[in-house]
Amino acid sequence: MPETEPQPSATPRRRDVALDALRMIAVLLMMASHTTRLISWDERRGWSRFSLLIEPLTASLFLILVGTSLAHSWQSFRNRPGGRALWYRKQMVRAAMLWILSCVFYSLEEGFHLPDAVTMSGILATIAYTILAGMLLVSASRPIPILLAVCAALLGLEAWLDARGLKVFVLNGGNSPLLPLFLFACLGALGALALESGNRPARAGLVTVALLTLAILLGRHPFADIFSKPLGRYETARIVARMNDNVRVEKSIPYYNLRPILVPMIASLVVLAYAILALLRRPLERTARWLLPMGRHSLDVYILHLSLLAMLVLKGGMRPLGKAWQGDAAIGALIVICYAWTVGRERFWRRAGRSAAA
Repeated sequence: MPETEPQPSATPRRRDVALDALRMIAVLLMMASHTTRLISWDERRGWSRFSLLIEPLTASLFLILVGTSLAHSWQSFRNRPGGRALWYRKQMVRAAMLWILSCVFYSLEEGFHLPDAVTMSGILATIAYTILAGMLLVSASRPIPILLAVCAALLGLEAWLDARGLKVFVLNGGNSPLLPLFLFACLGALGALALESGNRPARAGLVTVALLTLAILLGRHPFADIFSKPLGRYETARIVARMNDNVRVEKSIPYYNLRPILVPMIASLVVLAYAILALLRRPLERTARWLLPMGRHSLDVYILHLSLLAMLVLKGGMRPLGKAWQGDAAIGALIVICYAWTVGRERFWRRAGRSAAA
């Protein structure tokens, strides 16, 4: 008699509201840093400048949550009948959509030039590449030792490249390169799988290591210095090719990338943030329905706010927000629109589910 696959549990998997809260924080910080770039430099307020200072934390947090989401979704799908094939298809479609959007946004900003438009390095493209590689890691037969080995190898490679001052496009050069963002996704997946085991001593040990790491780093360097260059970030360049009178011209656009010192710093901050939010789990669960819709649909919010900002740039140029109040109004409007979208999305699917059940 052929062996049957285990049936899915009758009770749906409970959402981790601490993770949803972290997702909401990540998208709010990302919205702030993206909006800031459209405000004239002299008109940027404190919230705007601070969002750029901690932008490495923002992007890294987002990638940590990508890895965490991959691990959680794999745990939910893997034991369902046909769930594994469905999960692989879902991740590949999601990665393809993000890569296509990255091509579109790149082309809107720089023009459609081949091969640059399809080989670019950007946060959406990086997330797409991360999903494709990460899904193979989290679905392996022994994911935890594999992820540990990959994390060690990536951190060693990053430290080696940094020590020699080497910049390799897509890997550790360009806009939102794979190192160390893919490393953060692997750390997120590793943390999710470790928490799944419910090992309380391991959790306590992780928080202790995070506290010690922060104490050592902040004892030696001020917070602002760690997140500024040359200590925590270095200037990289995205190469953009243009055709000028049938001659290929390349120009460099400065971006900031993370140096190895920021990896333990950011990982420790995220661990402590999650631990604090986990302590607030009960009040978060009571208010999650109206407080955390943007966290439950963070990818929707990410794509929606980028699309709205792209339309603003197309209409008003690269710095359409010439006054401080316009920047304040823009970020406020983005938050309201994205919040309304996520609430409406949930209500629509809730009504659709009730109709289907009836």
